[in-house]
Amino acid sequence: MMQKLISDKKIIICACAAAVVAVVAVIALIFNNKEETFRSIMVYDVEGNAVIERENVGAMNAAENLYLESGDRVSVASDSSMRMKLDDDKYVMAEADTVFSVEAEGTEADSKTRISLEQGAITNEIRHPLSAGSQYETSTPNSVMAVRGTIYRAELYLDETGGQSTKLCCFQGKVGAKPILPDGTYGEEILVPAGSELTIYQDGTVGGVTDIAFDQLPLQAVANLLDLMESGQDVTGISPEDLSKLVSEVSGVGEVPEKAAEQTVQNVTEQPETAEADVESDADEAADAQVHTKSDTAKAGGEKKNIPAIKPPAEQPVPQPQAPAMKPSEPTNGGNVDIGNTGGEDSQDENAENDSDDEKSDDDKKDKDKPVKPKSYTVTFKYQDKVFATQTVKRGETVSAPVLAPADSGAWDFDFGTKINANTTVSWKAE
Repeated sequence: MMQKLISDKKIIICACAAAVVAVVAVIALIFNNKEETFRSIMVYDVEGNAVIERENVGAMNAAENLYLESGDRVSVASDSSMRMKLDDDKYVMAEADTVFSVEAEGTEADSKTRISLEQGAITNEIRHPLSAGSQYETSTPNSVMAVRGTIYRAELYLDETGGQSTKLCCFQGKVGAKPILPDGTYGEEILVPAGSELTIYQDGTVGGVTDIAFDQLPLQAVANLLDLMESGQDVTGISPEDLSKLVSEVSGVGEVPEKAAEQTVQNVTEQPETAEADVESDADEAADAQVHTKSDTAKAGGEKKNIPAIKPPAEQPVPQPQAPAMKPSEPTNGGNVDIGNTGGEDSQDENAENDSDDEKSDDDKKDKDKPVKPKSYTVTFKYQDKVFATQTVKRGETVSAPVLAPADSGAWDFDFGTKINANTTVSWKAE
């Protein structure tokens, strides 16, 4: 009897031990899976100095191939720049005197990325469209910008009144921007298309969407765009030749990044040295002296690199319309020519009528050649009977859903494949 009790106890102990091992294995499997879904954030280029601040660790110098963690704070020094890569398809290019923090969580199916800009400027490149459950946002003290897949630059600067304003430039795709009002609530979302820029002021007021002023961008931003173009990316609003020329013009005030300088030189076509070329060179130098650049983007006293400026192609003379060649009078009345009317008043009247008909024909042709501007309609998105966002859509085109969602659950009650042919209101349908 005693031996049977001992045997039963051994069986119970073994069963408990097996259960403990199974629990440990499950916990290990969970942790292993968490490591597999870890978001990768890596520094892949540093020019100058940058510092990484990490909670419970302190500050460390940024270096190439250094992996960051979600929650790290990055400070880029003056005359410096830093680039980092997230998940192998998202890139952040930080300019001089820039401070930001990065949060990256989730998996490929539900990734959440947020860049909080405290100072300076960054250019974001999202190469592949995000999944339906993923988000990529850049926030400043007075705005939040959300994208699906695009290239854009966000800059936080002090305006004339000393307040912090946000300038957004969209180079590819589109960006949904929302101002943060003084009471902490969000204003209406504004969709900024490629080739356009938008300014959001400290008090939450918003300027109009305008074409990007590329000549007002700092040298580092222009050099970043040139790098993107060299890697095969499209930048709306400017050609590679004009961008290369802009780099050479702006670099006349400060030092050109070595990589941008090499790329600019590759695009230069050598011109023969003639007296005319010398005159054009002098005119170019005078124009370069008037180029407006920001002081924080040029390295004071830096060594200038001799980069030949790219001259635009010579303007071709506009061809002037030539008078139509005189054609011999064609026979009328079945081929019988009335010689008695040659040179008479009747002939002059007929010629005048023909000239009048020709003028009318030319006017009709001009009217037909004039482009017809397609009509546009306004699509209003409402959430809880309040305007959430508006978009202007050309007739016959489709509308896109706002990048930002008004609530965590629900969806817009609309088929976004429908072509817009009238002013339309779309409401949010809660689940």
